[in-house]
Amino acid sequence: MLQALWVRFTALFTTAFIWLSVLFAGGVGKVTPITTPNPNIPPCGAGLFQGGYESSGSTVIDKYAFVSEKDYEDYLSLLEQSGFALYDSRAIDANRFATLTNDTHAVHLSFYPSTRVMRAVVEEKGALCRLSDPCDPVCETLLTGMKGETVVAAEGMGFILRLADGSFCIIDGGMGDPDGVDADKLMNILLAQKPANVEKPVIAAWIFSHLHGDHIGVFNCFSLVHHDDVVIEQLIFNFPKEEEVERSDSPYMLDDTIYRYTQFKKNLADFYADVPVVKVHTGNRFAVRNAQFDVLFTLDDLYPKSILNGGMNESSLLLKMTVDGQTTLWTGDFGFNSVKTVMSEYTDALSADLLQLAHHGMNGTVDFYAAVDPVFALLPVWEGGYAEMRERAQNKWLINSPNLRQLIVTGQGTWTIRLPYDPVPGTFERIPPDDYVNPSYPKLLGE
Repeated sequence: MLQALWVRFTALFTTAFIWLSVLFAGGVGKVTPITTPNPNIPPCGAGLFQGGYESSGSTVIDKYAFVSEKDYEDYLSLLEQSGFALYDSRAIDANRFATLTNDTHAVHLSFYPSTRVMRAVVEEKGALCRLSDPCDPVCETLLTGMKGETVVAAEGMGFILRLADGSFCIIDGGMGDPDGVDADKLMNILLAQKPANVEKPVIAAWIFSHLHGDHIGVFNCFSLVHHDDVVIEQLIFNFPKEEEVERSDSPYMLDDTIYRYTQFKKNLADFYADVPVVKVHTGNRFAVRNAQFDVLFTLDDLYPKSILNGGMNESSLLLKMTVDGQTTLWTGDFGFNSVKTVMSEYTDALSADLLQLAHHGMNGTVDFYAAVDPVFALLPVWEGGYAEMRERAQNKWLINSPNLRQLIVTGQGTWTIRLPYDPVPGTFERIPPDDYVNPSYPKLLGE
């Protein structure tokens, strides 16, 4: 009798706790939690189950509070005993991460001792992150920031990484346009930078920070015109489910405009049906030739908050890239809820040599940029927008930081740098004046 009452009390308490979490996260009814743990994995006997949250596809995030490191280790062992094989296990700062798989599902486990939160992200088994990617070096590694030419949104973000074997890794791309100007511009950069003996440029990975049109638009237009002119090995992203997109600040992303998510999905089906799509999760790591990436944040970490609380930008990936020992922090349009989350979870991991300023200079905080403390900063902002962005508190702090050696503004012109980046002192403007135009490829900054 007492045991039955205790079970009933625990169930009621857990349900109440879940709904209180949603309330304090920013609104009852915006994100409806699942009140029972995922049936595809064994239940965790430790901590307090705070609810399950459905993301896109088959992904469900089970969140537990009041978990210890021993609880995490015990649950990791339980998953292995239940038939899941360990694919990867690691630590970032004091945080613990693991990926496990069985024949049908993958589990991405994370534990943060600072908040005592554990998440079990469960989904149908698909393409996994490449932990290594053999590379035969034949050229220098280059990073190009492509200025968008479209008048719709010249603030679009497009970065092209030429890897040591002559293949490419593209991050976002920028806003597309019906005339394909930026798509052709991207194609010309790939042709100019590829090895002479390679017929078609090889895109070893195309990474998307989030699904806004000024980040996936060039991919859409490029795919319509140049899908047969390149070889794409994999596509990497983690987008929200459409039901949340439709109810968020960005429902327009589901219309039929060429820059939108609807066209993106059509391109995947029409042109890249055989190309692996890797859905990354926090704590994953992956290699793209001689570049290594750490996934420090995905939308999984927001729940019970979501893009319904802070907008689509909150779903931006936070990626830390390492090339020959030099690190770059890619923030996409990182939102303020996201910043608050990572500031509570990481310490040294946020530090980086190069920083891409969040949301074209509009987001980010002083504390966040101080934790990164970069030597170089990359600002994908529209032409003329730099004057406004430099006056924002977080950017003003960064510009005045004694450790910052250079700010490169993409809106002032397409630029290319070598990685690792170490320009000769005195060969560049530390902070470009309004009339400064970065030289276009093939001239390199810092020469």
